[in-house]
Amino acid sequence: MTKDLQSCPFSSGKLGERFRPYEQDGMFEFLKEARESEPVFYNEELSCWVVTKKNDIQAIFRDPDRFSASNSQSPINAFSSEVQQIMVDGHYTREPTQANTDRPKHTRIRNISGQFLNTKRFAQYESQVRELTRQQIATLEGKNAVDLVEAVTYELPAKVLFLLVGVPQEESYRVKKWSDNTFNMTWGKPTEEDSIDGARGLVEYFDFCKSVANSRLKTGLANGFDGDDYVSHLLRTRNGDDEVLSMNEVASLIHGVLAAGHETTSNGSASLLWALLSDREQWQKLVKSPALIPNAVEEGLRYMTPFITWRRLTLTDVEIGGVAIPKGSAILMSLVSANHDEDSFECPMKFDVERKNARQHLAFGNGIHFCMGAPLARMEMKILLEELTQRYPNMRLDEEDTIQWPLNMGFRGPVKLKVDLGE
Repeated sequence: MTKDLQSCPFSSGKLGERFRPYEQDGMFEFLKEARESEPVFYNEELSCWVVTKKNDIQAIFRDPDRFSASNSQSPINAFSSEVQQIMVDGHYTREPTQANTDRPKHTRIRNISGQFLNTKRFAQYESQVRELTRQQIATLEGKNAVDLVEAVTYELPAKVLFLLVGVPQEESYRVKKWSDNTFNMTWGKPTEEDSIDGARGLVEYFDFCKSVANSRLKTGLANGFDGDDYVSHLLRTRNGDDEVLSMNEVASLIHGVLAAGHETTSNGSASLLWALLSDREQWQKLVKSPALIPNAVEEGLRYMTPFITWRRLTLTDVEIGGVAIPKGSAILMSLVSANHDEDSFECPMKFDVERKNARQHLAFGNGIHFCMGAPLARMEMKILLEELTQRYPNMRLDEEDTIQWPLNMGFRGPVKLKVDLGE
């Protein structure tokens, strides 16, 4: 029976009132209860409908005619007038380009990006990605106890992205900090003081992206845009025609790929290592049978979903899981809940590197907005596991360390991951 909730959002089991979107402690237990008793509920704090079942979420991803992606990267908490003024004064003109656009703009830009960001192209970088990974792991030599987040997983994916974008490696740490700020401004709950500082960071970051685009434009005009990197590809395709791609869109695409392109991989890698080292049997399986590593990556993405929620906006009155939802409603899709749905995954709270259907997760979304960087992220995580299990087969978690998760409703990954290398 359909619940008629158009006149007044109602949550019969009070789940909407109990939902704590920014807190990740107790998240799995709460979402299990939601899937069982009220798979679709309304949360007043966020003014949105929360969807928890995998089939429902997959159907939303695959239905761009009724569900718009326009709100997917909008700030959860609206910026104050002071924050907005800082961005206006700083000429922050970043615009929606891919994940947060609808057709036809989405189709135009995705077709252009997809000519470069694809499996065939990523494969050409495999040897360089492996060399970067080995260099990062080499910094662990002579140490016993290390924080793998700080030493390896935080910065390494950014360095990989810089290969594709054509940005100097020495900028990786600065861009990581800017990216962290961007995600906190979008998915977190910053104070007004933090938001003001964050707005200045957004301006600096976009200025950097514009400088990369303009510098590559100047170079390209002299050499015919023959550079083998993403920015050169965009400018070469643009060929001076704003109808094909504007310079502001180029800068916005650089902004997007430098941020989202490594955040999932950073968090996914750290979370996967935590899951493996929390269960020594699973880690040892990979040490003994490296052929299991690709599936272990998929299971890590399912079990420890690096981006736990995503959003849509209804373009018409819809029904989800028997619940009537009006046009113009915000939808929060719990990807981490979908990836632990008992109807799709047997014993979902068990981490199993040999799980047969691990790859059926929704960590990278689905439909026309499926993450273009998914093949690269998979490659990076695979190479990292291959190198670490071979070099440090006896690695163990620091038993005295307590894992902390970030306070936000978007990305998920351990803030620190202290280990004993077991030399």
